[in-house]
Amino acid sequence: MTPHAMDHGRSALRCMETARDACAKALPGLAEELRDLPLAELESPGSPALAAFKRAGGAGLLVPGTYGGAGATALEAVRVSRALGALSPSLAVAAAMHNFSVASLVALVASSGASGLEWMLIEGIARDGLLVASGFAEGRAGASVLDSAVTARPAASGGGYVVNGSKKPCSLSRSMDLLTAGVAIEQPDGSSQLGVALIPAASEGISRHPFWGVPYLAGAESDEVVLRDVHVPEELMLRPEVELGTGLDTLQTVGFVWFELLVTAAYTGAVGRLAEAALRAGRGSVTDRAAVLVAVEAAAGLAENVAHVVDSGTIGNEELAAALTARFAVQDLLVKAADQAAELLGGVNFVTSPEVGHLLAVSRVLAFHPPSRSSSAEALVDHHAGAPLRIA
Repeated sequence: MTPHAMDHGRSALRCMETARDACAKALPGLAEELRDLPLAELESPGSPALAAFKRAGGAGLLVPGTYGGAGATALEAVRVSRALGALSPSLAVAAAMHNFSVASLVALVASSGASGLEWMLIEGIARDGLLVASGFAEGRAGASVLDSAVTARPAASGGGYVVNGSKKPCSLSRSMDLLTAGVAIEQPDGSSQLGVALIPAASEGISRHPFWGVPYLAGAESDEVVLRDVHVPEELMLRPEVELGTGLDTLQTVGFVWFELLVTAAYTGAVGRLAEAALRAGRGSVTDRAAVLVAVEAAAGLAENVAHVVDSGTIGNEELAAALTARFAVQDLLVKAADQAAELLGGVNFVTSPEVGHLLAVSRVLAFHPPSRSSSAEALVDHHAGAPLRIA
């Protein structure tokens, strides 16, 4: 398989053609700019993919049209994410982090009766192509994804808050323009209140440190971001109506649903790239090739089904359960499809094209995004028995 063989020729997967069409419409010129670059370059630190994403208008994909963005639907966003996954899995993961952060921010501002400043910030994301990183708490062993590793205390003078803590891994750590961080705001009685800090990436006290130690998805810039006595003005500290440790509110539910949809689609696109190469190669039995096709198309369909539901109304507990169910089903389908596709491509392709091994490894990474299967199992079972869904 030649270095770019996966990117050219007639597609054998309808879901990937649909994704490419959506991406061409939403982010014109992006695919043309990236598709002839070696995957190794796009997946490495310093990848040109994020800059290209910004130039194509990617930052405003989920900003409402009223505020200068594309106002994409969930279905459109899922398809774009799938297309990005085939172009560069690193880009797709980083874009998913940005897009879910923007969707969460829009939901928070819309529900909080916030001042015009917050809406001006959202407008600026689209107008200026600002990339938004997520500083929420996922990824810490033994901790709830709703707990915060970042604390805030009232500033001694001048108003606002002083923020300390770290987030690792934090995608977009070096390309971000804005960090949205879940923080535990210290209260006079010793308790903590959940806040969402909107922190310009150039703020004094922010530093980046190496964390991502594997070559896979290195282009997503998932390193550690440390905040040391970072000042956040009062107007940039939003306070959703939820206490730490009490479960999910509307904001967090919206964030989780968008996160699961977008990362699921991103990895589906990465495996779709590998599957299309195998199908074009024409090796193996037609039954084997059909099995690869069915697995990827099914994975795409599961995410799109949830996206249709999200687009039809409000996002709540039922939609979150559907998104998690789809994600765990897709997680298994992608591993199966990637294994079968690599086997069809054969050993010579595996040892001569680094893309095959890279995409095989990437096909496993969805399992490591929060929440884990083990931490969600009891919650999903209880939910199907009638209880509200709670994520640990």
